[in-house]
Amino acid sequence: MDGLVDIYLGRQPIFNKKLEVIAYELLFRGNTQDNHAMILGGDTASAQVMINAFGEMDLADVLGKHKGFINFTEGLLLRDYQPFFPKNKVVIEILEDAHVTPKLVEAVKKLKQMGFTLALDDYVFNPEFEVLEEYADIIKVDILEVGPKQLMEHSKRLKSKGIKLLAEKVESRQQFEFCAKLDFDYYQGYFFAKPKIIEGKRLPQNKLTTLELLSSVYDPDVDMHKLSSIISKDVSLSQKLMKFVAQTSGPDLKISSIHDAVLRFGLNRLKSWASMLVLAGVDDKPMELFITALTRAKFCELVAKELSQSSVERYFTVGLFSCLDAVMDSDMQSLIEKLGMEREIEQALLEKTGLLGTTLSVVMRLERGSTEIDLPEGLTPTKASHCYLQAMKFAESVGF
Repeated sequence: MDGLVDIYLGRQPIFNKKLEVIAYELLFRGNTQDNHAMILGGDTASAQVMINAFGEMDLADVLGKHKGFINFTEGLLLRDYQPFFPKNKVVIEILEDAHVTPKLVEAVKKLKQMGFTLALDDYVFNPEFEVLEEYADIIKVDILEVGPKQLMEHSKRLKSKGIKLLAEKVESRQQFEFCAKLDFDYYQGYFFAKPKIIEGKRLPQNKLTTLELLSSVYDPDVDMHKLSSIISKDVSLSQKLMKFVAQTSGPDLKISSIHDAVLRFGLNRLKSWASMLVLAGVDDKPMELFITALTRAKFCELVAKELSQSSVERYFTVGLFSCLDAVMDSDMQSLIEKLGMEREIEQALLEKTGLLGTTLSVVMRLERGSTEIDLPEGLTPTKASHCYLQAMKFAESVGF
């Protein structure tokens, strides 16, 4: 993995009544040629924005003293973790296409209680979203979709609730002056400034190491030294974590080691961070591929425990790396030759031989619904099924 990777971020200023910049909306961009969002899964786009802004680029250069508005899809809002980014630097924008369910309302309420600033994006006064107004600090009104009569009617109602109003997609002085008369607090749009593309560089990310980190942070028996070890063996992960901790902890904090940074970051924020890292790196891969890798890894680990094997981690590694060829778009033989693995692990992955290989074959056959499975000695069909169900449940619970 030689060479640095180009990364990009769109940044559009948000102004107050005096036309002073008070914040920036951070937007996904894939290159410098097209100043519009590329077609990409919403979860992945938002994850890349967060990882680039808070782990790759210099936060002071991106935001200065201001906050960053970041789009949050319904999928991101419903994730059950403590966000890894600092609440004093982020405004969470709840997108207009979210489905307002009791679960979503509870997630929004939780973020509010944690102290995050919340904004409703592209608001068009849909009655379905009124329940979220209780938790909104800012409402971004899409003035191209809302007529003058609605603007006058609803702006007064929302201002009476103490909600700040932001007029977005302002494209003319006439629109700006009309919203100013309605006492809008903030303004954003092409009339003031188009998004500016910020360029940066990052180290290549090892997808399998990131996946290993994600699975480990959700292990109920997790050991912080193990997490430090996983991060330490990948220069890209180490750099991201150290930079993030340094940028969000103040100038007086001195970090002594990767383990020190891990302890300061904390397990809950590591879960959030690892999920975003995986999402940010899978724009070219189906999420099911990573769920399959985690399911296989956990199954092999559980079987190793059932069979009282001493090196449980070797079983986990075989299951995790069984999808390596699909993840890296290369043949397994050439990939394994570069990894310097133990001969037994190589044979398990390439030839499905030995107890490691047999265990991997079992889970692969279970995936296909096969009823003809040669089980290792000591593993009953009932135990195999139980391990597989546990492994699937685990893979589905780790932040995807």
